Amino acid sequence: MQSRLRTSSLCILLMLTLMFSSTVASSGRVYIRQLGVAPKDLDSVIDTSLTAVIPGAPHSIAMTSNRDGNNEVYVMDPNGHCQSRVTDNTMNTSNDQRPDISPDGKQIVFSSNREGNFEIFIMDSDGSNVRQLTVTTGPLANSWPRWSPDGEWIAFQSGIPNTTNFQIYRIRPDGADLTQVTTDYPGLNQFPAWSPDGTRLAIRRDNDIYLIDSTDGSNPVRLTFQGTVNQMASWSPDGTQLAFLSNRDGYASVFIMNSDGSGDQVNFTPKPLGYLGTWTSRAPAWSPNGQYIYFTAQRSIETSNLTEQIYVKPTDGGDETQLTSAGANSEATVRRVYAPTITGVMATPNVLWPANNNMVPVSLAVDVTDNSDPEPICLITDVTSNEAAAETTWQITGLLTLDLRAQRFGIGIGRVYTITVTCRNSSQLSSSANVTVSVPHDQRQ
Repeated sequence: MQSRLRTSSLCILLMLTLMFSSTVASSGRVYIRQLGVAPKDLDSVIDTSLTAVIPGAPHSIAMTSNRDGNNEVYVMDPNGHCQSRVTDNTMNTSNDQRPDISPDGKQIVFSSNREGNFEIFIMDSDGSNVRQLTVTTGPLANSWPRWSPDGEWIAFQSGIPNTTNFQIYRIRPDGADLTQVTTDYPGLNQFPAWSPDGTRLAIRRDNDIYLIDSTDGSNPVRLTFQGTVNQMASWSPDGTQLAFLSNRDGYASVFIMNSDGSGDQVNFTPKPLGYLGTWTSRAPAWSPNGQYIYFTAQRSIETSNLTEQIYVKPTDGGDETQLTSAGANSEATVRRVYAPTITGVMATPNVLWPANNNMVPVSLAVDVTDNSDPEPICLITDVTSNEAAAETTWQITGLLTLDLRAQRFGIGIGRVYTITVTCRNSSQLSSSANVTVSVPHDQRQ
């Protein structure tokens, strides 16, 4: 309870810091210049003078952490703030690990040996209502559960530890319809990752990354041909790329490749030339907007130990940022969120008459829903007209207000203004919709 109270205090402090801070935009990243000094016991703040703010929904990153003595499920904000424990197993030595948050943010699936074997469990996002989904006997271990994009399925691996006998299964969140996916290959099948459209799984098969159909494991396609270990694939949000672990350069590192296997496969976390410590990177996970990759890493010179921590790095290059520091932290996953859904845009008024050449105030109302942000920001991003006028015909006056000129040419059907509204959520995902306002040629019915 004490750690949770301290975490809540940290979240409140950070919220106040954001309210009373200056912001500077740079290359898609916003930096917060903090006014004041944070208390010394807030050790989860990595940089108290200049903190990188990475966009995303609160508590949308799940991970495994042993900071309380044994492995527990933790969640945090995309920028590493507000780290809090979800599972409450500190009274015993069970191992709660490899969590994944459902697309709607309401549930977390994870693997645990709290009942003996490693089984798949599911709980509400606050840690309550824990339910066991799988029940196995003998030496089998069930692990690496991953939600399908629509939240209807959970894929996981099942097999005997330290052997080459692992298979991919999928199961409903209520425990129904347990199905073996990899029925045609008896060897090593691990680390399932759903494609954004839910039709394919990227898996490790033996030593390489393969794509298979998510329903029956058919149509396998091999994507990697270098190194002795290629695994832990993660799809980019648009489905065009995969990040994965490979040891092809002599150490575990995160690589990026095209999801169809074409082109070069690039080392995303290369060891600096002449680095004398331990440098490893694994378990990548893309941010919802595709601009960052989270990963687990050892950086023994920087941390003065071999403990794994969670890092994040821009996909277009730049410096990596350490997000965790208390205990060992590993295998972060990112909740799959989507762009806002705009169901309607209404303009008031939507007809300008009389056509007296005056500028008329028009206001817009937007019906929008979002699975991760209760208040996405909507604003006018474009205005066009079917008539090319010589003078100014529109002026944006607010996020959803503008002035339009009540004017049309003497010939034709009249003028039609097309107004584009774009809504963006906290993960910097956006969608757009149009609404029209007309200046009719005349008022005849």
